[in-house]
Amino acid sequence: MVDKSYIVSLLGCANLIELTLLIGGFIAVCIASTGYGQLVDSSSNLSQTTSADLTIFYDIDVYTIKQADQAILIMIFILTFCSLFAHILFAFRYRYSWHRLSTGVAFLCVIYAFALLVVSIFVACWEDKMRKRLANTYSSNQILSTSNTSIKPQIGSAAAAATFGFAACLTYVAEALIRFRRLADKIQT
Repeated sequence: MVDKSYIVSLLGCANLIELTLLIGGFIAVCIASTGYGQLVDSSSNLSQTTSADLTIFYDIDVYTIKQADQAILIMIFILTFCSLFAHILFAFRYRYSWHRLSTGVAFLCVIYAFALLVVSIFVACWEDKMRKRLANTYSSNQILSTSNTSIKPQIGSAAAAATFGFAACLTYVAEALIRFRRLADKIQT
């Protein structure tokens, strides 16, 4: 039995929104300028910030943050897509164990939301680090020449990736609340 109406249900729409936000975040983090970030990481003679706002995250390597964000986004995308596909293919809404399965998926949504929140904070700090330490060069979108190549910043793409991550986090929290409160059971389409 295939449940084609799951796509237009409350949970199906939440899954489609989550998948769209994860794709947007992945594209934004892929085009984010790691060259500028690596330049900031490797250069010690650049202007240092003296304020105490989130500078503890500035010690983390930009390339590590980018790889972690890409890995988390891909992993959550694949798991969400498999969940959506399984709900459609196996018609889980009409099974006897729907409530237990839905509660288990809700706990996974909370874990996904927490992972996206943490990685989005790191990505937002990455953008902030580049904006503060390379203030004039970064905001004017200049091309910097290095020994190997020239680097052009992609202004705001890390911030866009963080925004997509925060939005996906909120959507996963909303899906978890829908599943915990069993609102999807009351609004069957």
